[in-house]
Amino acid sequence: MLQPAPAPGREAGGALDAGASVGGAPASAAPFARDLAFVALAKAAVSALVLALGFRAVSDDDFARVVLAQAWAHAPRLDPTGTSWLPVPFWLNGALFLLFSSTLEVARAVAFALGVASAALVYISARWITGDRRAALAGALLAGAFPWSACLGVATVPELPAAALSLFAVASLVTQPAGPAPPAGRALLGALALVLATLSRYEPWPVAVVFAALALLAAARLGQGRAAKAKLAIAALVALAGPAAWIAWNRVAHGEALHFLARVAAYRNAVSPGGDGTLLRLFAYPAAMVREEPELFLSPIAIALVAWRARRAAARGGRAPRPFPPLLRAALPYALPGAVAAFQIAALSLALVRDGAPTHHPERATLLALLLFALAVGDLTARAFRGASSGARWALGGALLVVLCVGLVFRPHLRREHFNPRTDEVAIGRAAAELTPPSAPVLVEVVDYGHLATLAALGRPGGAHPDRSIDPRDPPVGSSFDDPASLARRVADVGAAYLIGRVRPSVSAFAGPPLETRGAWGLWAAPAASTRAAPPTGPAEGAPGRAPSAEAAP
Repeated sequence: MLQPAPAPGREAGGALDAGASVGGAPASAAPFARDLAFVALAKAAVSALVLALGFRAVSDDDFARVVLAQAWAHAPRLDPTGTSWLPVPFWLNGALFLLFSSTLEVARAVAFALGVASAALVYISARWITGDRRAALAGALLAGAFPWSACLGVATVPELPAAALSLFAVASLVTQPAGPAPPAGRALLGALALVLATLSRYEPWPVAVVFAALALLAAARLGQGRAAKAKLAIAALVALAGPAAWIAWNRVAHGEALHFLARVAAYRNAVSPGGDGTLLRLFAYPAAMVREEPELFLSPIAIALVAWRARRAAARGGRAPRPFPPLLRAALPYALPGAVAAFQIAALSLALVRDGAPTHHPERATLLALLLFALAVGDLTARAFRGASSGARWALGGALLVVLCVGLVFRPHLRREHFNPRTDEVAIGRAAAELTPPSAPVLVEVVDYGHLATLAALGRPGGAHPDRSIDPRDPPVGSSFDDPASLARRVADVGAAYLIGRVRPSVSAFAGPPLETRGAWGLWAAPAASTRAAPPTGPAEGAPGRAPSAEAAP
């Protein structure tokens, strides 16, 4: 509504509008549907490739979210975690767990589907921003394929859906050039998208504030009837409903409206008491974007250099036809969404300075800006190839190939954070789910946060017991798996019938040989209560396959 978009192809963008003409709607709706299906299929192919290459999780948070959603499905409540984590992802996954089963496989299938749905939202957003079918298609394909978008499209975390919903909301305020303002109902759709986004992640909160301000400004300036103005005003209020509801809930449930900020700050201070300096924190998010997706930021430079050289060569040769299309005007539609993304990053940077931002992988929080940048790069690249001379096209293709090679060479050296996919922890959890009775309590060794992968694969929120807390805000506690006596006491405390832990002498001395092993991890049947006091003089009496320990467990 406040930012113009280029004219080519704008009639196709009306396919999503309720006010499309009867004669024009069928002609534009069919190509739109085909493009949308193509983007969805392409995203599904990218996601399948990412899974085939072995990616499973960004961090242990992925498994933590699955465990918490399983707990919600086991015992639903309004606030799924009672912590700073927002509720919508747990409501969604937990509801699907109730429909199907509380397994890691279902959670990953949901993540796959949400990744495809996010790609569809990105394509719709691109059509609203650019008004050009081919440019939007190119941008949406690139936005679904750059590495972080590809990985988050299959990870059991809500960053990609939240960013796609945010982009959809911002795009709903974009006005096509030389035409009427978009239907006010589109802004209502954007506001509803922000409700879901702001109750999934905190990064969309600054976007919601800007969206509300822009919607109110559009309502004040719009030369339409009262109904349109009322819809825009309602959209502004709806956009802020998510943050307002969460703040109110924290005031009621915890006695402090900003309780969630205090929790985040306390955890961050516990993890890294010193932290980085103020200047480093201010630029942490922009630096993370460039470091993690260098190709996205090198591509516009390559396009600009090729355009400059092509035009310079044409000028020297006295040729009248332009060898390269003008792209500056085509980039103008991204000014408003880009300003919103910049405001979001500035707000996140200030939050980071005050310890109120994510503790790892800062690039996840900048996904809205990365998606928008990918749309712009794909859009401008498509326009450049479409309008350039044959020689300029070859030069542009070579330049982009160089950018890709540079990214492939330097990307491994730029990344700061790597993650173990917890393959063995997941495998032992699945083995325990198959080999032990569903009602049998299981004690799980906590070495680090990898035990969350085991709990997610086990899928028993009511029957799995971590042996200790390693929350940095809690006093440090030694593992009960370190010696047989401590393990016996902990088993008795929780009434465990089975044990999951690393294969080592202290566990074997208490429980004997493991029933199953996966890598360094094993599954044991806990000895019956009558045998726990006997000093270990050889293989423990709780030998593999002993069922009485399970029946004896409370």
